Parts: sequence; structure tokens; C-alpha cells
Amino acid sequence: MLTYEKDVIPVKMTAREAHKRSIGTEEDYIELLIDVYNFIHEEVDNRNTSIDYWIDSLYLADRVFNELVKQGYNVNLEKDMGVDKVWHLSIEWENVDLDPNKKYILPMEGSTITNTFGEKVQRCAFKNKLGVWDCGSFFPEKDDIALYTPNYLVTAKDIEEAPEWVKALEPVEVEE
Repeated sequence: MLTYEKDVIPVKMTAREAHKRSIGTEEDYIELLIDVYNFIHEEVDNRNTSIDYWIDSLYLADRVFNELVKQGYNVNLEKDMGVDKVWHLSIEWENVDLDPNKKYILPMEGSTITNTFGEKVQRCAFKNKLGVWDCGSFFPEKDDIALYTPNYLVTAKDIEEAPEWVKALEPVEVEE
């Protein structure tokens, strides 16, 4: 069937509706961010240190870009005219090789204080007895950290499966 221009009914929408359609929903952003993180984790497991990712919405690409920069990734965002999805993210990270048989402590940078006894105390991340990531204090000047902090020791597997805020901490190997 042929349609004539006079038979076409124009679709009207407000500028607000058009804007909402162009930026997507918060759920779209969360799903996209989860997808990007899953892709990164797959590549980390394959010992790669970079990925390329394409997103069709500038707004969503910019939000993902900003979040990854906050998390410490080296990210580049550019327009890519050669593919269906027009925004190209180049994402790079440092290769982290942790020995799965070693124990680590995760000190939190800038968290060292001196207690009332004149001892240096530092905060660290650890997995509590319920398996939830938490923060605790240890004494970094003690000779045998493992003796004083057995509950704060984590494995490379713990770190690998940890949330992003934990992965951002620099692990320190502990001799047992």
C-alpha cells in the first residue's frame, strides 16, 4: 500500500520527552555500567589490560567515562564514525599479578593516626566473618603484622572478587 504525505500523521512530543529518550533511563545506565565492568573482569581474567567498548548514546558514554575515571581507569572517549554505535571508549588498567597462595593486607592510604598510647594505627579493608567487606585498624609498625591482624588478612581470590573500592587499594604481601 502506498502512503501519501497527506496521510502521514506527524508525531508530536515535547522537548522534555525527546531529551529523556535521548539520554536513557537510570536503569539503562546501571545495566550499561554492569556490562562494562563484566567485560573488564573477563579481560582481567584473560590477563588483558585494555578493552574497547562502543556506546550509541553520548550521554551514557560520558557517564560511563566519568565513572571509570573516578575508579582509576585510563579512559579515552572519542566519536567513531565507522560503526553503528558512535562513541568509542578505550579503557586501560594496570596488570595486577597477585600470588593466589599468599596473604595480603589492604591498608587504606592516608588513614594512619597516632593513638593515645603513641602507637601508629592504620585502617585497612578486610572481609568480616559474614563475608562482607569492612574496615578495621592495625599497627603498621609492629614487626609481625600477621600476628596482630589474622582477621584482616585476605587472599588474592578475595581481592579479585571484591568491590571496586577494595580493588583500588594497594595490597601488601604479609609473611606468615
